[in-house]
Amino acid sequence: MLTRNQLIELIEKRYFNAMDQGRLDDTLACLTPDCVWHIYPAGTVLTGRDGEIRDAFSDAMARYETMWHGNFEWTVDEAAQRVAAKFDVRLVDKAGNETTLSNVKLFQVEDGCFVRLDLYFSTAEAIVSDPN
Repeated sequence: MLTRNQLIELIEKRYFNAMDQGRLDDTLACLTPDCVWHIYPAGTVLTGRDGEIRDAFSDAMARYETMWHGNFEWTVDEAAQRVAAKFDVRLVDKAGNETTLSNVKLFQVEDGCFVRLDLYFSTAEAIVSDPN
């Protein structure tokens, strides 16, 4: 079982820092193979670290020249191994267009990895492309 500080370290330093540096494999290493990611308000559900979730992260990392996640506010339930993180996001695409978001992400941790993610933000287009 991870302590409060270890949970925050896992999320902020290992997961978000790896994502912001474009390190796909290090980002995905924080997830269990059967991880499920719910994205709201889009109603999108991605399953499998090495399938749909990998594709979504790979697409986002290819789309954005820079990603930044910061200004974290934490609510941690150490006994349940669950964390709610409120944070700001700044994305700059290859054309130099900037998108800013204020998101909330819920993390369910088992054996030191995320088994479920729930992301709440104003637009799903930053992460999930329209398949149509």
